[in-house]
Amino acid sequence: MRTLEFVALVLIGTGILGIIGWTARSFFNDPLVPLSIRVLAGIASVGFVLLLGYVSGDRIQKARREPKAIKEVKY
Repeated sequence: MRTLEFVALVLIGTGILGIIGWTARSFFNDPLVPLSIRVLAGIASVGFVLLLGYVSGDRIQKARREPKAIKEVKY
């Protein structure tokens, strides 16, 4: 992956996570929502992000290992 593409993906990911965090702020600061629900929502969010990172890394590794003959189909 080129350096500029990597930087762009990092910036996009950071922006998306910032927007999600900004919108979730009202949920986590609302005193009417029980603490247990807020904690469970936080745990689920962290788990989702970890799973997304793992799947992305796995797909990148598989794409690097796959030979070019399989990637390019000749007609």
